[in-house]
Amino acid sequence: MMSISILNVGGSDTEQTRRLINKTFTYMVSLLMGIFIIAIISLLAIMDNVNTTNDRRDEFFLKKALLTRQENIRNQLKDYAEWGAAYKHLHITIDQAWAWDKQNLGKSLYDNFGYEGVFILSPEGSTRYSVLDGKLRLEDLDSWAGISTKNDLLNKLSQNHGTPVSELIQIDSVPAIVSAVWITTGSDMSVVTLPGPPSTMVFIEKLTPEKLLTIGHDAGIKNVRTLPVKGISQTENRAGFTLTLKNGAVRIAWDSENPGKALIIFLLPLLVLSVLLTICMTVILMRRIMLKARINDENSFLLEQARLKLVISEKRFRDVSETTSDWLWETDTNLKIVWLSERFSTVTGFDNIEWTGRRLDELFPSIRIALQNSLRRQELSGQLAFKNCPYINSKNTTGYCTLLAKFVVQHDGSVVIRGAANDVTLEVEATKRVQFLSRHDELTGLPNRYHIKEFLAGQLNKEEKDYFFSMICLDLDKFKPVNDIFGHSTGDALLGEVSSRLKKCIRSGDFVARQGGDEFLILLADTSQLSQVEEVCRRIVQELNRPFSIDGNDVTIGVSMGIAMAPQDSSSANDLLRFADIALYEAKQSGRNKWVYYRQDMSEKLTERRKMGSELKNAIQEGQLYLVYQPRFNLRTSNVEAVEALVRWRHPEHGNIMPDQFIPLAEETGQIIHLSNWVIRKACSDTLDKLPGLSVSVNVSPVEFQASDLAHRIKNILEDTGLEATRLEIEVTENVTLSDPEKTCQTMQTLKQMGVRILIDDFGTGYASLSYLRKFQFDGLKLDKSFIFSLGDSQQNQSVVEKIIDLGKAYSMEVTAEGVETADQLSFLKKNKCDEVQGYFLGKPVTITDLNLSLVKS
Repeated sequence: MMSISILNVGGSDTEQTRRLINKTFTYMVSLLMGIFIIAIISLLAIMDNVNTTNDRRDEFFLKKALLTRQENIRNQLKDYAEWGAAYKHLHITIDQAWAWDKQNLGKSLYDNFGYEGVFILSPEGSTRYSVLDGKLRLEDLDSWAGISTKNDLLNKLSQNHGTPVSELIQIDSVPAIVSAVWITTGSDMSVVTLPGPPSTMVFIEKLTPEKLLTIGHDAGIKNVRTLPVKGISQTENRAGFTLTLKNGAVRIAWDSENPGKALIIFLLPLLVLSVLLTICMTVILMRRIMLKARINDENSFLLEQARLKLVISEKRFRDVSETTSDWLWETDTNLKIVWLSERFSTVTGFDNIEWTGRRLDELFPSIRIALQNSLRRQELSGQLAFKNCPYINSKNTTGYCTLLAKFVVQHDGSVVIRGAANDVTLEVEATKRVQFLSRHDELTGLPNRYHIKEFLAGQLNKEEKDYFFSMICLDLDKFKPVNDIFGHSTGDALLGEVSSRLKKCIRSGDFVARQGGDEFLILLADTSQLSQVEEVCRRIVQELNRPFSIDGNDVTIGVSMGIAMAPQDSSSANDLLRFADIALYEAKQSGRNKWVYYRQDMSEKLTERRKMGSELKNAIQEGQLYLVYQPRFNLRTSNVEAVEALVRWRHPEHGNIMPDQFIPLAEETGQIIHLSNWVIRKACSDTLDKLPGLSVSVNVSPVEFQASDLAHRIKNILEDTGLEATRLEIEVTENVTLSDPEKTCQTMQTLKQMGVRILIDDFGTGYASLSYLRKFQFDGLKLDKSFIFSLGDSQQNQSVVEKIIDLGKAYSMEVTAEGVETADQLSFLKKNKCDEVQGYFLGKPVTITDLNLSLVKS
């Protein structure tokens, strides 16, 4: 080559270079020929391996299909057997008209599902009813099957306590699935269960050649068939497996696809062509290698320095990425995963190797269309974000990730997609739970007062004005004695039964909700005639007067109802709810099991409310208010480190009044600011004088956050009393974030700058987005006592509490559990690393002189 000759100084160097190139070329050609021979041998081995793997895959799918078919028969058998009507007509007595004539257990099982044998066996095992090949014919099970299988089935059922069992047998040289289950009443409480053992229902399906072909077709396998075990040729023996039956064995065989042969036909010419092209390219490259060698020598030092910098940079990148909560990924333009960071396995539980090479949209199906649209539009700039993408993790539960993706053009012009996935499972699940609880009652699953109010307002605001609604406010009579005598668990179960009966009383289009305690709301649509309301009310009284059977206890209650109607009484959702409440009060005053319609003269109740508002103003001025304190225990130090100040009203006529009776009144009348000032000042003064070293928390209404001077008022109180700001905590509900969040955030920031801590009170009962946890940066959250009360109800309730605690930790907040009333609840919270607890088990609200700060619960 002319360029090489020019660069060399003498001829000897040129000859030496040529000899080096020729020698290297010879070695390269020999190496390529060796690689070619090894590749041919490898292809043959791969062909055999691919065929074997394919046959094993087909075998797996066929076995899986047979197991699935057995499971489907057991599930269908269970649906027929756990049925009160079946128990009545097939066990108590054999009602052939019900079973055969009405097709409850007749020819349809053969026509629709292909069950050749249907048997009803007495407890002793004799056939009482049978449908064979779609025909009504009474025959012994063992005689029809040609094998003694009845006793085995009955024994297995006895061992499994009547749950469905199945086994494979051979009938008329055909494999068959035999399934059996006890006939029970299921969930039908109307059918009386007879003493003694139950009858048995048996379904038999023969796996005929036609059914085997169908099973194979569904699994993508051709010509599935049965062969005798003996006398099978080697060719047929390759694609098949032996199915062991109770009374023999058969060979399940199919036509192998032989994919290895197609692989050889496709790859062998490509391999030969690749070797030839490689040899040609080697000749060209060897002639140019010497020319570039000198340039490479000159740049080797710079390359080495760049390599070291790259290694350091890559290590720094990996260290940073692995310490974050994200895992990183990279795919090609077909969404095939080519790289995953180490935290992928930590977050999802999957092995990185398991998912490398698979498609990203297999893990996140919800983003498939969006990514494919972006690829088609060739959006190679900017960043794509996909929030809260669901996926199934290694534990077969649903997780959620927020994905960030970006198209990256590499130096060779190819395009890849790189991004990060941030696990947001806790946040999504908590958000769903909070949203559900904000609109539904947790105990009964019914809509709550907020939901029905929202629905009613939407109906009343429609353009058409020809609407007629009736709002029924319903209260259970004699419910409190049920809780006192039988306990809260029985009371909760009773409320669930009441909600079920109320649903049966209403018509299609009506609405049932629970607004708390033993009060329910019913919205009746299209009640232009008063008789329609009367009919529903009579049904409600009749249903709820029937005794309830709860945990073996007979419980009898009554019901009182107040009714407000639209548009006669009002066209406002708030007014209808309020008027129904007033009418309910009148109903309870006039006796039990009555319903009362709202009248305008009932609004005198409002006058009483205004009177109470005036009395509250005097109570603040005349010192009728006083504070009680409830301790908060730190589970890490086992000490009382804070108390919560709670206000009470000692009314001269009505005695002690709880805050839930006058705080809403104070908010409505605008006295909440004066009341709050008194509470905060009194709490700060008491804490400074009598609670050295402790912090005090005070509840602040969301209404106060809309007053621009809240932070200023608290600052003045702290200065007047001398209490350090760091010892004062403000408790607010989640609803504080809903109205004018910008002003609320500014007020909270001012308080935090002063050193005042801010807690979320009754967390989980409001209706705020979890995104506000980032924006408002609360110092702690207090888990609502409803979550603690329900800890013993189910594993799901415990899991919710665990996740909320983890959520608080994730946002660097201290978590306090309210309503702790048992040692089991305290033990559970300790185990799950809850920071603080508060409740009657540890200390009731008492005056500051009666406060016991040395009490520690183990």
